[in-house]
Amino acid sequence: MTEFVSTPLAGSAYTVCGVVRPQPTIARVFVFDGDDLTTAIGVDCSLLDGGGQQVNHFRHVSTIRLVLGAVASGADVNWSIDDRGVRVVDARMFSGSGEDPAAGLGEAIYGAIGGTFTRFDDQPPQIGAQAAYPVGFLAQSPEVVRVYFRDPGTSEVCGYDVPIAAEGGLVVTAGGFLAARIRELAGTGSLASREVASDPYCARAYSVR
Repeated sequence: MTEFVSTPLAGSAYTVCGVVRPQPTIARVFVFDGDDLTTAIGVDCSLLDGGGQQVNHFRHVSTIRLVLGAVASGADVNWSIDDRGVRVVDARMFSGSGEDPAAGLGEAIYGAIGGTFTRFDDQPPQIGAQAAYPVGFLAQSPEVVRVYFRDPGTSEVCGYDVPIAAEGGLVVTAGGFLAARIRELAGTGSLASREVASDPYCARAYSVR
């Protein structure tokens, strides 16, 4: 959630000022108006879904946005107060069906590229004998975002089209999907057969669907 410390959460005027874990399966995200910390409120988000699987943090953005929309509209909200005197709301109150709220296009794009540009290791995907490094991205449509990689050996930039929508609406691609998929396609020699129309920003492009 750290990228939202300086950037307001989608659809709100709030930015993040803290993330803590009051319980093993709960993340408490503190948000404020960006100027006055006395406006801070906490939102408790479940880290696991109904099936016990980890919830992508991009989904938390949608949940928090839903909560902030209710607060801004003056909806009746049941608050608790933490030991610092800050109001806290349980986000589960806003999802009676237990389903995640639908992700917006912004969250879907971020979900597709987030794991690529914020890596937890130093191993970029391998294309043949060369390592490829991410150099940019561009949404092509509401269904696809293209992520650009440069081969340091040839200086050639290639684009990889990542799906961000599925039947039933927008979905968020799990972090790290793209790097793993490129390795898989390169290792099986399947990249050439997946070539699609390129654009002015890359020499060639591939579909990773």
